[in-house]
Amino acid sequence: MKPSVRLLASTQLEPDFAEELGSTNPLKLVEFVGRWDYGEKSIAKMDPNDLSIIQRWMKQGEQSMLEFVHVEFFVTCSRVVTHELVRHRIASYQQESQRFVAYEDENEDDLFYYPDSLNKPEVFDSGAYPYAYQIALSEYRRLRKLGVSKQDARYVLPNATRTRINVDMNLRQWRHVLALRLHSSAQPEMREVMQQIREILFERYPQVFEDVTGEERATR
Repeated sequence: MKPSVRLLASTQLEPDFAEELGSTNPLKLVEFVGRWDYGEKSIAKMDPNDLSIIQRWMKQGEQSMLEFVHVEFFVTCSRVVTHELVRHRIASYQQESQRFVAYEDENEDDLFYYPDSLNKPEVFDSGAYPYAYQIALSEYRRLRKLGVSKQDARYVLPNATRTRINVDMNLRQWRHVLALRLHSSAQPEMREVMQQIREILFERYPQVFEDVTGEERATR
């Protein structure tokens, strides 16, 4: 199983509001919200083709206006990653449940994540590591045939088991999570997931994510 990310949804402007602003870019909502700190005269200065004021605000430490734009992703990864991901609380999650999903017809390559560090010949060829996955899935199938419920049979499955999770965060929180989880000290599979997310967010909102590289770890 390889981790993957799919963009599901992001904040869009209402048609009449977009027409008023002369732009459909969701970042114009960020600018609109931010300018209200300074009243109607500041709103009147909005240029549909200029987003530079957002970057000026961010450099000054003002990021609250970023909370008004949300982005949702569908992430396929191991349960190791989701255990870490759900620690970030300013977010909404909906995760595939092992209570209701059956794995009898799955195979090891599709169901389990294989970390690169364990794929070294001296580790993989020893047999113990891939054999553990085989045993876990075999035991799961045996328990299910014995009539054990999915919610109880799942106890034999490892953290490497594939899961799918929907994740929604605002732009400010995505900046924070990416800064933490792209850092070299982060768990490798998590970094792989976050790099995919960062690429999508940078393509859509370069003004907000161009400085988020993971080279400097955010304050926890």
